[in-house]
Amino acid sequence: MTGDAQAFRERARSLADRVRNAGSVAIFSHIDADGVSSAAIAYRAVERLGFTPKVHFLKSMSEKDIKLINSCPEELVWICDLGAGSYKQLDGSRCIITDHHHIFGSGQSFLEFFGGMENMLNPLEFGFEGSTHLSGAGCTYFVARELDPANADLAYLAIVGAVGDLQDKKARRLDGPLHASIIEDARSAGTLKVAENDLPFFGWVTRTAVAMIAFSNDLKAIGYECTFNDVNQLFKEQKVSTYRGRREPSIKDENLSKFYSWSELRKDDRNNIIDALKISLLKKGKDPVQLVNMMGDVYLFPRFPLGSASREAKEFATMLNASGRYLHSKSDAAPLEGLTEPQIAVEGEEASGGFQGELIIKACLDPVTFSSDAMAKLGNHRDNLKKGMEEIHSIVALDHIQYIKGRMDSLENKNRAKYTLNAEDTILGIIVGMVLDQKPRADESRFSVREDMPLIAMAEVSDDGDDLAGDGAVQGKRGSPGERIKVSGRMRRELAEKGVHLGEAMKQAALKVKGVGGGHNVAAGATVPKRKIKAFLEALDKEIGEQKARFSPSGRP
Repeated sequence: MTGDAQAFRERARSLADRVRNAGSVAIFSHIDADGVSSAAIAYRAVERLGFTPKVHFLKSMSEKDIKLINSCPEELVWICDLGAGSYKQLDGSRCIITDHHHIFGSGQSFLEFFGGMENMLNPLEFGFEGSTHLSGAGCTYFVARELDPANADLAYLAIVGAVGDLQDKKARRLDGPLHASIIEDARSAGTLKVAENDLPFFGWVTRTAVAMIAFSNDLKAIGYECTFNDVNQLFKEQKVSTYRGRREPSIKDENLSKFYSWSELRKDDRNNIIDALKISLLKKGKDPVQLVNMMGDVYLFPRFPLGSASREAKEFATMLNASGRYLHSKSDAAPLEGLTEPQIAVEGEEASGGFQGELIIKACLDPVTFSSDAMAKLGNHRDNLKKGMEEIHSIVALDHIQYIKGRMDSLENKNRAKYTLNAEDTILGIIVGMVLDQKPRADESRFSVREDMPLIAMAEVSDDGDDLAGDGAVQGKRGSPGERIKVSGRMRRELAEKGVHLGEAMKQAALKVKGVGGGHNVAAGATVPKRKIKAFLEALDKEIGEQKARFSPSGRP
């Protein structure tokens, strides 16, 4: 896709002028890693203008939220990683939007809605793909950069947001001219180092080098099973030592204080281990090309402490997701001492509250403080994901889609709708992504996922807020808790190349059952009435089938 970067920057410049001329600013942002990164960028950029903005975190843009935004007392409202789907309901004279989600028209092209949207910065309007070429945090960053060149030191947060939205997954790096500009800014500011063509496994900085490989789900996915001792022996054979020789007192984790992480090894040593892994794969009858195809760029932030999850983009984003997706819950903890406290509000709370929101903004902006509370949230998040995965009974395939069926082996589960999963609705999209990435194993027949179909999961909405978290928020109506179902879907990018747009399909199917839906081409969501689940699935299945039937390789209708 060829985009107009110059016109994109001109729009960013015009929005920056509006922020600069405002006497007061309120910030509304999404609760995932991209949204939290966006909020932190906007907060610091406005703070540097000389006043402190109020920050509100939302699960989505419901009618109540739109009314709240339009009635804000501040002169200007900055909406981050949200708002594209609710554009017409927002007061354009007071709101600016930095979002990357799709806007859908009544016909084949959503671009018919663009025009007269001078108060929104969205890569889609300028010919870029919103799911790969720029995230919400990236859009917010470009406005901040136009406000003040000094805000180039916030470019690392745009990288965190993009990686959190998996924008590096297809090309195995952040692709396109807009990302290239952000990476250049971050490097120039001294906030970024890029490990090119390396192992992109989780745990670059928070696991020892041996543990990162031994516990890698990426290796398990290609059938390479290895124990901790196996990997340790591999390091010995390559004469690559991971032992520090003495404890590193600045690192709280006991193992990391004694052993190096993968990020601390010399590039030559990492390459030697990678070569040894290829040989080991070959000996086990596996194709080493599978490992080569995994290789990609890893983004490191050297200003953050050793052993901190905030030192590497993927782990940083995971930490933000772990905290952000639980922002709607209350906390009795006291704010950290010695730090300026942003005015944070979480949906459903008063503007003076929201300790967890304050903590997460601080974790983004303070390169010195290592937040044990945020890491505790990360542990809870992992536990919830594990429990969610354990609730999966099987994958059910229709003609054109497949959905996750929950376990029905308890009275509590039997009382739920048979289509739903007993999991937090805010992490549903992550669970779908994890299942989609699973490779079938002999002992895990329940994960027999087809790659030629979108994968759908459903859960009861846990509170009175609409939630399309991580899928592309749209305007919707609220209902009583337990009456609505959150739907989240993911699919392989190859399906998009065959004419499937999951976000558009979700929207059309949801409308047929008086629900709301939308999102990106490969990641989308909806909120539908509980009694209409079956009808929704049938409508979605039909819509995907019709999209495939309409597809022309030439790109013509």
